Amino acid sequence: MLSIVIVTYRCKDDVLKCLDTLPTEAQVIVADNASGDGTVEAVRQQFPTVCVLALDENVGFARANNLAAKHATGEFLLLLNPDTIISEPGILERCVAYLSAQPSEVCGMTCRVESPDGSLQWECARKFPTVESECAKAFFPYKRWDAIKNFNETKEQVVPCVLGAFILLRRANWELISGFDERFFLMYEDVDLCRRLSERGWFLRYWPEARIVHTGGQSWKTEKPRTYANTHLSSLQYIQKYWPGSERGVKFVFRLALALKKLATRGDASKQAMIAAAQEALR
Repeated sequence: MLSIVIVTYRCKDDVLKCLDTLPTEAQVIVADNASGDGTVEAVRQQFPTVCVLALDENVGFARANNLAAKHATGEFLLLLNPDTIISEPGILERCVAYLSAQPSEVCGMTCRVESPDGSLQWECARKFPTVESECAKAFFPYKRWDAIKNFNETKEQVVPCVLGAFILLRRANWELISGFDERFFLMYEDVDLCRRLSERGWFLRYWPEARIVHTGGQSWKTEKPRTYANTHLSSLQYIQKYWPGSERGVKFVFRLALALKKLATRGDASKQAMIAAAQEALR
């Protein structure tokens, strides 16, 4: 049996579209982070078989997933973003069959995650970030610092790190590492999860025979400053966790990059608000 966990925050229309594409035989659990936009009521009305957890406050993406996953009963657990569309019938069943056929050391898999234009979202199969790549991102955020060199997107293969928008796991493995690390409020919880799975000697596979569409960033668009701040804070927490002591130097680099961006974006109120939020988070 497949259990699907979806965490929502102010993305009612997206999650309703997503739920409409899911197999009816799967157990679906939606945890809503106190959206206040009618998500809970709409899901309960239109999808009465879905288990809905209406949280009293926004506890963060990692904790909300963990709370929802405690209700899962399936052998396989799919962590799915609300702004995804399962583009073809039977895809999830095929993914479960694929993972089930793998040796036990393969703990999970991802599929081909596409943008609406059909292009691959390269983050769905990537390397682990490093201190150097995180510092580089501060100045050049749009370069693919963590991309796998010469990655063949048409080839089935083991990959170090996958995107949190679609992670299919054996639930037993998820429970053995106690799910997401809740120190990550938003961002980097998927990277950390993959790293901890790898440290146990388990593997993740990329399987391009199945694909989904991920519009991406629908929730964060409602609170850009807060999300931008969380990106920096979570990166710093990730560095601190795996390279203790390096976070001080990385924090200095982040602050320098933000100061330069503030000068370069004078007159753009939206970007100035994002930068100010990140600067405040890094104080």
